[in-house]
Amino acid sequence: MKLTVFQLEQLLQLATDAALKAGTFINSVDRSSLLVHSKQAGSSLSAQVVTQVDLDSQAIILEILQPTIQQYDIALLTEENASEEDVATHARFNKDYFWCIDPLDGTLPFIEGGSGFAVSIALVDIAGNPIIGVVHNPSTGDTYQAINAQPQTSKVLKNGSPWQPERLEEYSHSLSLYIDRSFQQDPRYPAVLEQLTVFSKQQGLVLQVIKTNGAVMNAIGVLENAPACYLKLPKAQLGGGSLWDFSATAAITQALSAQYLASSSPMLCAVSDSQGAALDLNRSDSNYMNHKGVLYTIGSIKEMLTPHQLLTFAL
Repeated sequence: MKLTVFQLEQLLQLATDAALKAGTFINSVDRSSLLVHSKQAGSSLSAQVVTQVDLDSQAIILEILQPTIQQYDIALLTEENASEEDVATHARFNKDYFWCIDPLDGTLPFIEGGSGFAVSIALVDIAGNPIIGVVHNPSTGDTYQAINAQPQTSKVLKNGSPWQPERLEEYSHSLSLYIDRSFQQDPRYPAVLEQLTVFSKQQGLVLQVIKTNGAVMNAIGVLENAPACYLKLPKAQLGGGSLWDFSATAAITQALSAQYLASSSPMLCAVSDSQGAALDLNRSDSNYMNHKGVLYTIGSIKEMLTPHQLLTFAL
């Protein structure tokens, strides 16, 4: 079944309610007494740690969204119930839509007492298109929402109000590069950093590297701090982020991009894999995105980092 505009609005509100309730719970946790567990996951430490907070946050979210699963015949994919062993048989390949949920993205900064973590909820269709995206940042209280459907139904909100961030002059002297901390151990990192430093200087900018966030807040950080980019290069090992790391922010970025284009704004934003194609958010062979990498970018035309440049830098 194809969801109507009214149904999408209802689901957006329920996803927002769930994210806010989970965020309130997360903020109530005493992080000094956390028990950290490991799980079989990707190659990076961030993919291998889980706390009871992740599990409890997921339970809070599902308490609100579970009725929609039956009502609209929606599949469910969450970080805490996903397995690489049975990817091909997951219900998301037989349903028109699936919820894609990360109940606490950025577990490492969370357990270390920092910020940079978030609740992320997306609705993705069977073709891998992110239709709804909700991100809640418990540290700041900010909530980002999007319906990414037909142009007449697409919208982006921040804290309940229409949102179209513009370049702020006080930040225009720098190009913000968002990376996961694990990228610093990648043998390609020095060359990428060197080339991006040159690229920044050519635009009259200073490169600023931010490496303290989880994947969700890295993508939101890009949208909030133009000109900016967040990149993850392809790699052989499992990892490179997961479907639930990017689905909500991809919906927000795509809906925002459509708004920029419709308004003839000098700003542009985009999300793609490292080859410039749309993210494969319903891939049938894995929950991970290491096969093609990820690139979020925002800025004016001359400041936009292209997938071609990214691959050139990585060689």
